[in-house]
Amino acid sequence: MSTSYKITGVAKEIFEGFAFNQTERWEVVVDPDVIGNSPACRDIAGLPALQNWIKAFHEAFDLRIDLIDEFVEGDRGMVTVNLNWKHDCAPFFGIEPIGHSGTSIESFLLKLTDGKVTSFTVADQSLDLALYLHAQGMRMPSRVRPPALIHG
Repeated sequence: MSTSYKITGVAKEIFEGFAFNQTERWEVVVDPDVIGNSPACRDIAGLPALQNWIKAFHEAFDLRIDLIDEFVEGDRGMVTVNLNWKHDCAPFFGIEPIGHSGTSIESFLLKLTDGKVTSFTVADQSLDLALYLHAQGMRMPSRVRPPALIHG
């Protein structure tokens, strides 16, 4: 991690907890009843389930996770990372490793209540990982309609 950029607070705990597979750090900044969503899984209910999902990801993939951007203010935040991944370590929810690799830019869209993350939504900006998982048989959510701030 570059030492010239200083990351603090909720964004630091979310990024470093994810990047270094230290999700126990999230117990300070994530609500126990958090709801997680991603292109690969919907309605991950509760902090232990979200932590287990991340641990399974780290067990299955050889990873380097770079921080691209972060912002937390008030009741919303965002942490954007570039996943440099290779699936060669272990099965991932039944998907056997085949050595496929790629990069995926992902933003964690965070909603906070009283300073704790209550919603953790992964938004993909590139699709290497999502397409790989789908091609290997992982069912992807469709027709998702998250709550809108403004309906257009």
